[in-house]
Amino acid sequence: MSKPISPSFASLVQEFFTDYMTRQRSLSPQTVASYRDSFLLLLRFAEQTLGKSATAFELSDLQPKFIASFLDHLERERETHRAAATSAWRRCVHS
Repeated sequence: MSKPISPSFASLVQEFFTDYMTRQRSLSPQTVASYRDSFLLLLRFAEQTLGKSATAFELSDLQPKFIASFLDHLERERETHRAAATSAWRRCVHS
């Protein structure tokens, strides 16, 4: 007896967007776009840290250590953007 084939990460993400978010939940295009952007960040992070392209990413890659690293990365990026915005605001106000 052969082992059943698990769906690919790509097919699960596609189903999430096309069926769950759009059909079942009827979420707004802005919400869907926000989730899409989050997945793009995740896939870029995977490419940088795991050396895997988006097409090679697998559900098994979503290990707790990887997810924690991704969340830490997002927090550092957000702090960087927040500092840049604050600095730009100060320059604008003091010019």
